[in-house]
Amino acid sequence: MDHRRCEKAPTEAQCLPTGKIAPRLLEEVVFRKTGARRDEVLLSAAVGEDTAVLDMGGELLVTTTDPITGAGDRAGWLAVKVALNDLGAAGAEPVAVLVTLLLPDGAGVALLEGIMDDVHLASREENVAVVGGHTEVTPGLDRPIISVTALGKTRGRKVLSAGGAREGDDVLVTKWAGMEGTSILVRDFREAFRGVLNDDELEEAEDLLWKVSVTMDGKIAAENGASGCHDATEGGVLGAIYEMCEASGLGVEVDADRIPVLPVTRKVAVFTGMDPLRLVSSGCLVVAARDGGSLREVYRKCGLTAEVVGRMTSCGRTVKRRGRSEPLEPPQADELWRARERLENSSGRR
Repeated sequence: MDHRRCEKAPTEAQCLPTGKIAPRLLEEVVFRKTGARRDEVLLSAAVGEDTAVLDMGGELLVTTTDPITGAGDRAGWLAVKVALNDLGAAGAEPVAVLVTLLLPDGAGVALLEGIMDDVHLASREENVAVVGGHTEVTPGLDRPIISVTALGKTRGRKVLSAGGAREGDDVLVTKWAGMEGTSILVRDFREAFRGVLNDDELEEAEDLLWKVSVTMDGKIAAENGASGCHDATEGGVLGAIYEMCEASGLGVEVDADRIPVLPVTRKVAVFTGMDPLRLVSSGCLVVAARDGGSLREVYRKCGLTAEVVGRMTSCGRTVKRRGRSEPLEPPQADELWRARERLENSSGRR
């Protein structure tokens, strides 16, 4: 069943809403059923933690998995980059990926070849090997689903995690909120944005896709005293900050007006009626560090935008926006889905 098309009000007995599973359900349903306990497992499944860490002797093995479900254009390339971002946020060196590719009925060889061309290109760019996976045509799909499992290793057995944030740490955000979602929407609905964006802005929005890697962002954080990292995927920057709070057991004070957002993203957000701070934001890394100002300058010297946008606290989770404070809510369905639905309805595409 397509849970996005469930006509009844979603309940536990019926269907789940679009987007990430709520933290409460993860704790009650998913994380209670995690198989055997192994001494090799140093970091395992938890709200806000995107990687697992295993001690196999020598350097630590860092692993993660991520699907791509809401993108069309360059989905294979994006799938590799998004999975590797979790390793980058842990400060790990990417080594290999495994790709699971589910194609809809009627898919042709050209679609398979195009996706694998993109997987190969992204893997070459990140110096990782494609070492396995699974590929099939699956009934009931209306678009390909790509899931990538990434394997990496630590540098000096050091791991950054979302749970590593400490009370009093500054919270930094690298690059710009909503980059990935902006690029996906403009690439998949280019004609809908003509008249909203000029030719230069259309090209700028599409080119944001090439900035979604946080491999360098995480490496800089790990080498310059960061205590915790989390990349901003579904749920956007505010969702990532919430998940860092969940993982660390801390509160936060966020100045949303300081979170960097590109003008082209703001235009896309206004046109589609969405919040860019809740839009899928691969390419943004949320970093907790004792001296955020110094780390910001390191990023800038390396050619990366970074801003201090808040501070970790002992309790309470608040967002200040346009002079008003509000609670920091857990991530719900990503704004990408709402924007896609509006654009599909306005263009007659389903």
